[in-house]
Amino acid sequence: MELKYIREFVSLAETGSYFETAERLFITTSSLSRHIKALEEELGMPLFDRTTRKVVLNRHGRLFLPYAKQFVKIDDECTMAFEEEAMYSKGAIGIGSIPMMKAYGISDILRQYRQNNKNVIININEADSTPLAEMLRKGEIDFAFLRNRHISVEEFETIPISEDHLVAVLPKAHPLAKQKTIAVSQLEGESLLLISKNSFMYKLCTDLCRSAGFQPKVVFTSQRAENLVELISQGTGIALLMSKPVDPILPEDLTHVDIEPRVTTTVFLAYVKERKFNTACKRFLELVKTVPFHET
Repeated sequence: MELKYIREFVSLAETGSYFETAERLFITTSSLSRHIKALEEELGMPLFDRTTRKVVLNRHGRLFLPYAKQFVKIDDECTMAFEEEAMYSKGAIGIGSIPMMKAYGISDILRQYRQNNKNVIININEADSTPLAEMLRKGEIDFAFLRNRHISVEEFETIPISEDHLVAVLPKAHPLAKQKTIAVSQLEGESLLLISKNSFMYKLCTDLCRSAGFQPKVVFTSQRAENLVELISQGTGIALLMSKPVDPILPEDLTHVDIEPRVTTTVFLAYVKERKFNTACKRFLELVKTVPFHET
C-alpha cells in the first residue's frame, strides 16, 4: 500500500475536490484520480461516492479514514525524527558555567558527553551566575551551571549538581587559623580579598559582613581564586572563597577555616522552562540527570 496514495486520500477526504487536492499536493488531477483508484483496488472496495462536482466519503471511506490518518501521522513523526537526528549530527550546544568547573564535577560531565557525542560542537561560556542567568533568558545558551541564589523557579528548571560552603583562606601563621571556625564578626578590620565586584561571591561576602554589623575592608578583588591565593601567601590579607575550588590549589603555607554561621550554596544546571530542545540538548539533559549530587 503506497503511503503517498494514503496521504492523497486523506487530503481528498478533507477537500472533497480533486482539483483542490491536486493543487494542494502539486500533482495533476489525472494522477490523483489514478492513485485513488489504485488504492481502492488494493483495498477491494470504493472509498468515495462521486458526483459531477465533488466526492464524498462513503461508509468504506469513513472506516478507512482514521487508519489512514494514523499512517500519515506516523510517517510525519518518523520523518521529523530523522531530520532532527541529521541536524543533531551536525549540531551545536551552548553551555554556560561558573568558573572552577572541575571542582564541581562540571568538567567530568562535559568530558563524558563529548565522548559519547563526538559530532556535536560544544560552545562553553565561562561567567558569573548573574550574566549566565541573563544569557539563558535571552536564549544565547541552552544550559547554565550556576549557583542557587540566581535561580528563579518561575523561570527555570533546575537539576542540583553540587553543594559547597564558604571558608576563610589565610596563612597558617595567622591567629585565626588555629580556630575550628571563624565567626563573621571576627573579620572586622581584616584586609579581605574577594572575587570581583558585581559577582555572586562579592555580594555574598559583603552582605554577610554587613549583616554582622560592620563594613568589610576589601583591599583586592580578582576574577580568579588562584590570584587571591597567591596574594594571601604574600601577606596581603584573608580571602573568602568556596571550599571545593580552594582545596586543590592551596600551598603548604595556607589553610582554610569554615565560616560561622555556615554559608552553603548549591550549583545547579538550569534551563528555561518549557524550552524545546534538539536531540543534542536532550541527550545532554539525560546525562546530567544521571549525575549523583555531591554534598559539601
